[in-house]
Amino acid sequence: MATLSVKPSRRFQLPDWHTNSYLLSTNAQLQRDASHQIRQEARVLRNETNNQTIWDEHDNRTRLVERIDTVNRWKEMLDKCLTDLDAEIDALTQRRGFTILARLFSNS
Repeated sequence: MATLSVKPSRRFQLPDWHTNSYLLSTNAQLQRDASHQIRQEARVLRNETNNQTIWDEHDNRTRLVERIDTVNRWKEMLDKCLTDLDAEIDALTQRRGFTILARLFSNS
């Protein structure tokens, strides 16, 4: 069996171990802080987007209801105009008929 003439040294000295441990701890803490910050920003963005969506839907529904009411009012007005025109046409047709009859009877 071969023997070593020099005793192998330790890989890390105690100050190196403390430094490495401190660096690992600091790096982990920075990553946790960054992760927490990203999660908080995502939560805020999600809430703002949700609120904006709710208000946009409310505004769109309100505008749609108002537009439907406007269209219904126009339809009612047009239906009334159509009814009035039909009545006036009927009245004019009757007068025309009476006028034609009156002329026929007055000529004879």
